[in-house]
Amino acid sequence: MEYDNCVSLEAAGHLFKKIGDHDPKTISKVLMNGKSHPLIKLENINLGDEGVKTISKALGQQAIVSSLDLSSNSITDIGIKHLCEGIESNRYLLFLKLDNNPIGDQGLKLLCQSLKSKQCVLKSLYISECDITGKSMEYLVDALSVNHTLETIHLNSNKISNEGAIILSKLINGSSRLKNLSLFFCGIGDAGANAFLHQFENPEFIKYRFLALTIKGNKINTGIIESINKCLIGKKNHIKTERMKAEHQKMIDDQVKLKMKTVNLEMEKKMNSIQLESKKKLEEEINSINEESKKKLDERINNINEESKKKLNEKLKNIEKKEENLNARDSEFINRVKQFEKEKEKKKKENQLQQSTENPINKSLIPSSSNIKKPIKKKYSDSIIIVIAGDKTKDKELLIEYCMSALEDCRIEAENDFEKIFTGIIQIDNKPIHFTFVNTSSDDRYSRLRALQYEQADAAVIAFTTNDRISFEDIPFQWIPEIEFMGKIPIFITGMYPEKRSNPLKPTDISVEEGRTTSLKFGASNYFEPTNSLDIRNISQIVYKDVKKKKK
Repeated sequence: MEYDNCVSLEAAGHLFKKIGDHDPKTISKVLMNGKSHPLIKLENINLGDEGVKTISKALGQQAIVSSLDLSSNSITDIGIKHLCEGIESNRYLLFLKLDNNPIGDQGLKLLCQSLKSKQCVLKSLYISECDITGKSMEYLVDALSVNHTLETIHLNSNKISNEGAIILSKLINGSSRLKNLSLFFCGIGDAGANAFLHQFENPEFIKYRFLALTIKGNKINTGIIESINKCLIGKKNHIKTERMKAEHQKMIDDQVKLKMKTVNLEMEKKMNSIQLESKKKLEEEINSINEESKKKLDERINNINEESKKKLNEKLKNIEKKEENLNARDSEFINRVKQFEKEKEKKKKENQLQQSTENPINKSLIPSSSNIKKPIKKKYSDSIIIVIAGDKTKDKELLIEYCMSALEDCRIEAENDFEKIFTGIIQIDNKPIHFTFVNTSSDDRYSRLRALQYEQADAAVIAFTTNDRISFEDIPFQWIPEIEFMGKIPIFITGMYPEKRSNPLKPTDISVEEGRTTSLKFGASNYFEPTNSLDIRNISQIVYKDVKKKKK
């Protein structure tokens, strides 16, 4: 496998973050903020041995960093000693790049001691152009006899020579997890290459994990190189055929399962039809038996009923006589009630006539249906979607409270763990503009869902606390790269709780001037400090006009 392909495969899926020209203390502070940093690139920033100390301290305190690039930083074996203290205990670091640092054989020895640690989880180690010689390869072979995580090693442009290559060939065995080894321009000759070829020609090599050896730029006989390539290609083809066999077997198993499923369904249908037929026969037999028994029961019941009927008829006659007497009394009572109601109606009519003569009705005061106005349906000429982001929930909740107060016809469209969507109208230049606000969760578990919201948004607002410098410094490290990764939209920064600033200002406070100037350096379109719903209406007008300009 080519060097470029190796790098692209290992870097796939990572969000590249380059911190820039910050001092080591600031870098360490960022690493220890409890957030995940897939790849930190710190190449060629003159860290030196002293600068590595703070990085090592952050790693020792379980900084969540998957890949760390410290290339071209003038790090010697002294700096490696400090770095190893962090590597030995960190459970997250998988890829470490130390290219173009003069660590020498002593530095490699220290790294190999760290690789023996049970807590070390490194998968790839890049130590090209590091003044390493073939004498120190024994340390590497010894470390990999214990380490069971390291899969890729790059030793390009080091003086490995035939002596070192012969030692490294011992890594190609059944117990090692090593898959990729790169030895560009390492002064290796035919003797060193033959040592690797001897291992590849071993019949057991097909079972080993090793897949790729790169030895370009070395003075090796072309016949030996062709033999090595032939062995490696043969192994790759064997792996492909085994994979194809497994896939073919899986397809066969799936087809068998499908056929078995269809057979079972047909069997179930047949069983159901048989059960229905037998059920019908049983029901017919039961019905015939029931009819006979029912006839006998009816005869007995009829005999009993005749006697009881006679007794009941006598009782009914007595009841009917009593009902006749009651009905006669009821009719008398009803007649009296009717007479009383007639008299009452007469008196009511007389009273109404008297009132009408005293107070005539003014018909002009009765409203007509033509004077009643119908509600006018509002039509909105334009709309805008704004995403709200930031570290702290309380900042975003206060901003949402102001926004909802500023909106006309405010409605909550959706509310769950990872988002809150609300809409409403704000009048801009005497035109109703429909605003949609989307509040996103700051939890890293919902980073992919946040990305979908950024993609659909017209603008983004990042909120922070004016007396919390960490939440402000997180804006260029996390939020702006995350939003810009999904596309270019205008970004606005809002400082919340300005009343919490100390007087005089403390180091943790962000002044209005610092907030505005630094936000513009971050690449933001504008900076605000809202304190009420009226501020939000003014801000909305600025945001809307800025978005419309950029769309043109």
